[in-house]
Amino acid sequence: DPLPEFEFSLDFSPDSFTPLQARSQANEDTGSGESAMDAAVRSASKFLRDVGVPAFARELASYTTSPLSGDALVTAMHQRGINMRYLGAVANLLPPDVEIVRNVRRLVVFEMVSRAVKHIIRGLFQTTPAHLHSEAFALVLNALVGTRRCATPAEHLSAEAKAVPELAALTPAALVDEIRAQVALRFRFELAADFVETTVAGNERILLREVCQKIGAQLALRQYHFEQPAESDIYAEVMSSMAAGGSGKMTKSAKRLVRERVDEIMQQKLVVEADDVLNFIALTKVSTHNSSFADEAFEAGRMSLEQGQRQMGLELLLESLALHEQTFGFLHAESARCYAVVSLAHYDAGEHELAADFMTKAVVISERTVGLDNPLTIHNYLNLALYEHARGKTLLALRLMRHAMDLWGLVNSVDHPDLATAHNNIGVMLQSLRLFEDALGFIRSSYEIRLKLHGPDNVIVANAQHALAKAYALTGDFKAAVQAERDAHHYFSHAFGEEDPRTKETAEWLAELTFNAVRTAKLTKAAREKLSQAAAIGSLIQMSRGSQDAAAAANGDGAAAPEAAAAAAATAPASSKGHLPIDELLKFITGNSNRADKPRPSGGKR
Repeated sequence: DPLPEFEFSLDFSPDSFTPLQARSQANEDTGSGESAMDAAVRSASKFLRDVGVPAFARELASYTTSPLSGDALVTAMHQRGINMRYLGAVANLLPPDVEIVRNVRRLVVFEMVSRAVKHIIRGLFQTTPAHLHSEAFALVLNALVGTRRCATPAEHLSAEAKAVPELAALTPAALVDEIRAQVALRFRFELAADFVETTVAGNERILLREVCQKIGAQLALRQYHFEQPAESDIYAEVMSSMAAGGSGKMTKSAKRLVRERVDEIMQQKLVVEADDVLNFIALTKVSTHNSSFADEAFEAGRMSLEQGQRQMGLELLLESLALHEQTFGFLHAESARCYAVVSLAHYDAGEHELAADFMTKAVVISERTVGLDNPLTIHNYLNLALYEHARGKTLLALRLMRHAMDLWGLVNSVDHPDLATAHNNIGVMLQSLRLFEDALGFIRSSYEIRLKLHGPDNVIVANAQHALAKAYALTGDFKAAVQAERDAHHYFSHAFGEEDPRTKETAEWLAELTFNAVRTAKLTKAAREKLSQAAAIGSLIQMSRGSQDAAAAANGDGAAAPEAAAAAAATAPASSKGHLPIDELLKFITGNSNRADKPRPSGGKR
């Protein structure tokens, strides 16, 4: 019977590498002096180091997987069976000097730093009285992300906090040394000694959020300035928060309140004050149960859609959605995920109304289950904006995009590659509203992000150049459009050949844009010649008027001026127009002296 040859059984036990192994398993020797249980765990660990972690690093480098926050990174690693202790191995496989992986590598480093800070704060809390925990936590935050505003945050501790030796001795340099030691111990990764200046600087908001989530700390809802702000910026911020910016004339009491608030903010020496730490919330780990029937229907529906069986795929997805709602309830992250996939299926089928309705439900559920600033919620908002634009509600779509971008700023920075796609979509929406100048700014930003990440020789950059050429053409800048389209055509022709559809399309666009650029240049040249001719005629008119006034003054007779003008007209050459009146000169310059506007028909097309 050949079936026994294919029997496979691999059981891992938490008793591996401990003296608590079962006697029967401990006596099983693999020939290397260790038990079968220990050998199985060692083999799995070797596979994870040699295959699993490098494969995940390649996914991050190619942005096949592009986590937006630390939570998304942890979820992606756990889905692939990679433990958090391998964060250092992942970071070592991402080169620090390559632009395309700089964002995701910083995300990995911040995850290690925030976990190290969690253990440091836990130790501080054990040696600090409970009523000083807020001050201790604020001290750690200021020493980590507030050094650009205050280099010695321990000087601003209260007298009681200064009496605690661990708090009084906590300087930014000491905190950096302790973080480096914790990261080296827990993740086998060597942080640079100047990682605060090179990695944290400019991204303090992201690390502040990650640390607060690891600790369970709740901070006051206000704007945190990581360096000394300008008074004008603070004034505008206070006016906006008090909703007084567009209310017209302010009363004296309102002005006094604004002035007091501005002075209060300007006098703050630290980024995070002890009073800003409102609460500490206990963090618990929950093992979410799964429904095998719902998951099987969900995967079968997705596979049917990928194979082109739309009707069967939608039926399976709707069945999976019903099972998710019965198992988890309506307000659950798994239900939101299922709603989002069903919405995408309707969008691909051209049913934009249904797609927007299902995605709206996914947004509502994700907001209430995983939070506003969760990557799942942000991506749902971006997709909902696309669906609303597809069904004609472009203004609503732009408001949704603006809200998603505001949430994006809380989670990640502007060098994330997915931001280029969001900017391009905003540009397309603005073009549909005929706001071509505003659209050009977003499409140019999308191109610059992709150029910075991928370099000039990349198909993604070439597609962005093609879109940028169209944006330039819509604004009337055909010279810039020709240059962008020429670069895109050059890449497509060399990379894919002359018969590729993309090469042919860019060739057609390049010919059309070149024709329009030449035509525009000729019209501009003709207009400049007419303007120069008008300027010359204007100078002749002034000279003629000056000579007429002088002759009138010399003869003392007002009637001499018309006679002089007639004499000048009689003696002027046939091609000269300097003797004509102003109205006639304007008609000659514009070319409308002998042409009238044609009447438009009262009906039909114009």
